[in-house]
Amino acid sequence: MVSSQEIASAKSGGSPQRPVSDFLVIEKINQCPKLGSLRSINQTLSSLLNSEESFVAQIAEVIRLDPSLTTRVLDLVNSIFFGSPDEQQVKGVEEAALFLGLNRISELIIATPIIEDIVDLGKSAKSLDWVDFWKHSIGTAILTREILVIADFQCKDESDYVAGLLHNLGKIIMAVTFPDEFSRIYERSYKDAAEFCDSERALLGWDHAKMGAFYLWNHHIAREIVETAQWHNDPNSAPHHPELAAAAQLGDVLVQSAGIPGIERSKPIPRENWTDVSGWSILFGEKSEKETEHLLIELEQTLERVGNTLKGII
Repeated sequence: MVSSQEIASAKSGGSPQRPVSDFLVIEKINQCPKLGSLRSINQTLSSLLNSEESFVAQIAEVIRLDPSLTTRVLDLVNSIFFGSPDEQQVKGVEEAALFLGLNRISELIIATPIIEDIVDLGKSAKSLDWVDFWKHSIGTAILTREILVIADFQCKDESDYVAGLLHNLGKIIMAVTFPDEFSRIYERSYKDAAEFCDSERALLGWDHAKMGAFYLWNHHIAREIVETAQWHNDPNSAPHHPELAAAAQLGDVLVQSAGIPGIERSKPIPRENWTDVSGWSILFGEKSEKETEHLLIELEQTLERVGNTLKGII
């Protein structure tokens, strides 16, 4: 388990002085409401998905009990598999579950309650563009999982998707706990993620990654998810799960390059520079020029599929 001292003492990026004390930051984060969805994400449906005796009809019946999940399932399947004519669209949950498959259903199960909880948490953050934030977060979640598969690193549970989904949770926490400073930081444009985080630390002493990690640690979330939140911009510093942090970093970069930057305004990294991202070497190591090009093409194809998925989720 990551300790509070480990998170609080993580490198601050060299900010010489800060107007906000660690004590005040921690106090404000501790005052944020806890999110039930982070501890219990529709356990009934999750157990069905993990059971060898699961049937689509059973899963559909459970989905029907959650109106918001039902809507997302139907929107997603119609976005991906059909065009616009209403007469061709899927209107039943059971049929939608057959089209999507259990993996995509499980992603929706995870994402829906977390999104709803965090939107409630951040209602006071009026300057936050929720649509852009969640498009980026869900895109990063899907890509984190896909990148790990491409790199032949497998997670035994849903931690890869959750880690990608929550990698920028600290931005919500910052918007809620320090709204004035948040507005000052996010009204500017930045050349890259490093400059963006430097700006956060200059005002608050903490960046969004550190805030998100501390908040998740307070929720007793699994270490790999906490670590990914803290080190997704610097996966080489992740002490236990650098591959997961690296996948989240690369997923973040790819989603931005697809024109889904989230709420920060920093320049996307072009395709020819994806291999320069620190997480690339962690995941793929040294590759020949031909092997690298094959990986880049595979990532581009994955990114295109994610774009279609996001049309249905958001």
